[in-house]
Amino acid sequence: MSKAPNWMCGHPSIRAAITQESSSLSTTTTTRAAARTISVEPLDSTGTSWCTALRQISSFADWMPIASDGGAMRDEEFLGTIARATRPQFTGEKTVVFCSHGVDAPYWRDLLAAAGADDVLVLAFDDTLASLLDASAHRTAAQLLADRHALLATLATDSPLSTLVDQFDPARRAILLVTDPLNPTVTGSRRRLGGKHPSWGFFEHKSVVDVLWDTIGLVRAESAVYDAAGSLCRHLSPQGPDLVYALQPYGEEPSAGGEDIRWASSALLRRDDEAVRHGRLRIMPLLSGVPCRLHGVVLAEKTAAFTPLELLVPRRPADGTFLCAGTFPLPEPEQRPMVQLTRWIGEALRDRLAYRGGFSVDGILTRDGFRPTDLNTRVTSAFEAAPPPLRVAVHASALLARAGIPEVDAAGLEERTHQALNRAGYLTLLTVVRQPATAAMRPVCWSGPALVACAFEQAHGVLEITAGPRGTVLSVRLRRDRLPAELSAQEAAVMAFRAADDLLDTGLGYLQPPPRLLGAVPGQRNGAT
Repeated sequence: MSKAPNWMCGHPSIRAAITQESSSLSTTTTTRAAARTISVEPLDSTGTSWCTALRQISSFADWMPIASDGGAMRDEEFLGTIARATRPQFTGEKTVVFCSHGVDAPYWRDLLAAAGADDVLVLAFDDTLASLLDASAHRTAAQLLADRHALLATLATDSPLSTLVDQFDPARRAILLVTDPLNPTVTGSRRRLGGKHPSWGFFEHKSVVDVLWDTIGLVRAESAVYDAAGSLCRHLSPQGPDLVYALQPYGEEPSAGGEDIRWASSALLRRDDEAVRHGRLRIMPLLSGVPCRLHGVVLAEKTAAFTPLELLVPRRPADGTFLCAGTFPLPEPEQRPMVQLTRWIGEALRDRLAYRGGFSVDGILTRDGFRPTDLNTRVTSAFEAAPPPLRVAVHASALLARAGIPEVDAAGLEERTHQALNRAGYLTLLTVVRQPATAAMRPVCWSGPALVACAFEQAHGVLEITAGPRGTVLSVRLRRDRLPAELSAQEAAVMAFRAADDLLDTGLGYLQPPPRLLGAVPGQRNGAT
């Protein structure tokens, strides 16, 4: 049976349910037959509603074994090389780590113990810290980040969090490590290692980043930036191209997760639109091509360039928004020139901005080459589904790079991320469900190009509704080796969400995959080179 997260196992009713289920699991798995939805109690903040879902996840794993190539062990060995490079920083020091995932905690402790740390406290937002954040029916990605920053700021006050950390480090001399995407401005008096320079995050503003592309020589699409709608903000010709417009509200951090981005068939937002009056607007053509992400880590001396990914972003025609759902590796024959471009961008960021740490550039792979749209100055969500030791290695490398610590093995980091991203057993999708829902799980299999309900022993994947920090969440796991050959990853994502609407009443609505484009040119920085 799969191990439950620590905070779940600590709940008395969950602990009892797991104990009871584990004793009967071996006698019940052979009798499951009928396709069904597994529903549990209404979602709440205690974790009680996870009991049945947790037991069924274990059963699902029994029916869907994915062969391992031993990558986790190599990742753990790679953590040892990082530890050896960082001993001067951590020897004899207490260290506090704030991270997103409780399953990463053992690897952070092992890494820092090997680096000579005197003692290590790991606090994860989905584990120990979950009860310190107010429950919310729905948060945007930006709101969740702001709430977590506000919680970390209470380290400087008399608060439950500061009391918890003071029990571990009463002298307040421990080193703080705060992983991406977190970048709090206030964390109390303890020394923080690997914080970001404020100017780097400034270029995440979509109304600003085009200046960076021009400065480093990365050719981009035409764009225009408007302040709060005035006389210069005019409707475009209805015969013009489809448009994408990104809104940056005044006085706020850059939006994340595709929020505040829309597309339109022909015309700009009206000048009297409420949203336009409270921010800056960047408009650019809706480019034909493959939405993709170039990402890596700018280290102290080199850039580690990771496997380029296709961004799975179905369109919602009803309101002109995008559903940012996940990623999928670009075809391996196309990866090499894109990796070279990623490395070139990383070096340019170092040269122009003295940049260090994780980064990604989102854009469109067109027939004329790659065209950038967004910059993220952090390790991105592409590693959310990665093995925990690799995720820790990537985050640790980014933090150490920002701290100016050399000797992280760029080639080794590239090799491990390439193996994990290209050889992952599942296509993983994640999105927020905005209407009330009950925790549930449904095994599914492919029937032609559609996903249908099935018994566990026939499953090619699973649809699951759970409680998450942003509210009710739909997660999808589909075996890559069972994806229909006639479907692209974009089309498979749309079919998965259609099945979720049919089987779990998620209310995601009608979605369209981006149109396919043949003949995209992977490695060009512009149309000529």
